[in-house]
Amino acid sequence: MKRLLLLLPLWALAGCKDPQDGVKVTVTYAQFVPGCVRVTAVDDASGDTLATDVAVREKKPGPNGQIVVGLLLPEKWGPDITVVADGYEAVPKDGACSGKAVTNQKQGIKVPKGSTKDGKTAELTLKAEAADLDGDGYVSDKLGGSDCDDNAGVGASINPGATELCNDRDDNCDGQRDEGLGLGEACTGTNACAGTKACGVNGTVICNSPDPEPALVDKDEDKYAALGQAPVPTCKVDGKLPSNRLPLSAPATDCDDNNANVHPGVTDLCNGADDNCSGSADEDFHIGDACADSASQCAGTTQCATPTTTRCQVTAPIPTWYPDNDLDTYGTATGAVSSCPKPNAGAADFADKAGDCDDGNPFIHPNAAELCDEQDNDCNPATVESCATPTWAAQTFPDVGTSWFDVSRYNDGGVWIVGSDSSRAVKKPGETSFTRLAGNCTTGMSQQDLYSVWANPITGTAYVGRDDGVVIIQKPTDGQCTPRVDLSYGNADVNGLFGFEKDGGVQIYGATSMTSTPYGGRFEWDGGTTNVTVTPVDNTPLFSVHGQSTNLLFSVGEFDGGSSGGRAVIYRRSPSSAAWSREDNIPDVAGLTDVHVVNEKLAFAVGKDSTLLKWNGSMWTKVEGLPVTAPPAPEKFTGVLAFGANSIYVITESGGIYRYNGTQWTTAARTSSLYGIDGTSPEDIWVVGAFGNVIHYPSWPQ
Repeated sequence: MKRLLLLLPLWALAGCKDPQDGVKVTVTYAQFVPGCVRVTAVDDASGDTLATDVAVREKKPGPNGQIVVGLLLPEKWGPDITVVADGYEAVPKDGACSGKAVTNQKQGIKVPKGSTKDGKTAELTLKAEAADLDGDGYVSDKLGGSDCDDNAGVGASINPGATELCNDRDDNCDGQRDEGLGLGEACTGTNACAGTKACGVNGTVICNSPDPEPALVDKDEDKYAALGQAPVPTCKVDGKLPSNRLPLSAPATDCDDNNANVHPGVTDLCNGADDNCSGSADEDFHIGDACADSASQCAGTTQCATPTTTRCQVTAPIPTWYPDNDLDTYGTATGAVSSCPKPNAGAADFADKAGDCDDGNPFIHPNAAELCDEQDNDCNPATVESCATPTWAAQTFPDVGTSWFDVSRYNDGGVWIVGSDSSRAVKKPGETSFTRLAGNCTTGMSQQDLYSVWANPITGTAYVGRDDGVVIIQKPTDGQCTPRVDLSYGNADVNGLFGFEKDGGVQIYGATSMTSTPYGGRFEWDGGTTNVTVTPVDNTPLFSVHGQSTNLLFSVGEFDGGSSGGRAVIYRRSPSSAAWSREDNIPDVAGLTDVHVVNEKLAFAVGKDSTLLKWNGSMWTKVEGLPVTAPPAPEKFTGVLAFGANSIYVITESGGIYRYNGTQWTTAARTSSLYGIDGTSPEDIWVVGAFGNVIHYPSWPQ
């Protein structure tokens, strides 16, 4: 048995005096170890009390122990004393027993005066015993204690002094279970998931939260997880994943998880981004492919214009082209076109330089050489022509008895003229006068008229058209009018000749009329001596042929059939089939006598009744506003020469030379009947006619 001694020797308390009377009180306990024992002495005579509280259980004694308390009685007390022992469950608080006593025993005792002095200290044993089946220091509340569960085993941890645990029991016997533990309150678990507080093992409080599940990240919440990103632990809320997480079964194919408009399945836009996560941007728009801009026809690459359309982005500066009607490589700003290929539309060509002050004359443009033609050729009014006053210088050659019908330029300054009575004359390059060639161009007695001539511009060889179905080949040094080549129609007058160099030789085209019938014809001649076949044209005498190439040739005349005979007719040679076809829808005018092709989009034809027609590359129209004779009467225009739409020269049978400079028509000169005109530029024009008349502008060669 363990004993707790709390009694001092009674005589020690008396010092030098006689010892004070007292009582030695032994309090025993068995199964119940009290937390505190209070021993109280009562003077039966006076009722005075003397008490002391002793802590027991906090000293951790085992069961079946005792404590000993010594009580010193006041001297005034009588000998009859009652001693009371109260046992408490709770340990002392502030040194005093508290709560309700669960054991109580008292017993009277006589303490004679002087008993301690005599060595006969009064002794008394009391019990503080109660049932404590679970040994927790607390007595069952059914036996007056406060232990709400005194059963052995589990009850040992249940008593008023116990800490309330989370176990669905009333551990501290306050009538409530798991109070003060916050059960059901929101909390964040150690896994960072939201949950509620609940009981765990061993009475602990835990945060009951679901375990995180692996889920896919969907930052932009477009239902497609980020491409290539591993699953991350994710807490569900109310059994559901957050809106920015997806189950592992979801597609993890989003190539831009920061943009909800980007994921597989969307329509790919033209924006430089891989909207549908196909691995390439704008794949349906062919970005970067070579293209041609529809407006400028420039090479470029396909680029985005809007999210749904593309444009062709030109990769180099776009050239500006200027309408160039006269083909002098300079154009006008009006009607300029931005394009990479050189445009070709309507009647105009295009040039890459602007500033042309007269787009109808190829000899007038910036930096042009100033000619002796009474015009500002270089578009600079300050520049002055370095020549004498231009004039239409005329000579009679060889005499007034000769009529010259045609003229043809060759080389640099060479000129052929042909006319009546086998007349042929040549001015060689560098010479200032004509030389008449000898020999008659006939096998009979009568002289023959020569109506047309075309000179090879390189060799100077002349190909001459005679009446009565003959063509003649002449060199500047020939002394005879040979060789002569017969046509298949012997009565055909060769009114017009024009040719081109071809494969080292020549290709010559002829226009004829029949002297005895209202028929005409045309032929093609290689310049050789083999007889030439004429293709007849019914009721249509032809008087002239001219062109820019074998692909662009016109022949003109008049249609003599029907009641309204003598009307204009124009034929064009097909470049593909070499056949000639009649031009439709030309103006209804009198017969035509001459034609001159300036370029592939400009030609002029003249004829009877002051007729001048203009071709713009697709159709013929009549030109109005030409000068009229005095008194006014329709004239027969016999020849036309043009360098552009604003540089036209017309000669007449009545001796007039009319000039158009782009602003107005003027009568440049008037003389006797004129029949032929040719020239290389506005300062090199030859005109021939009746009475031996040979004219050169702007002066006679010196």
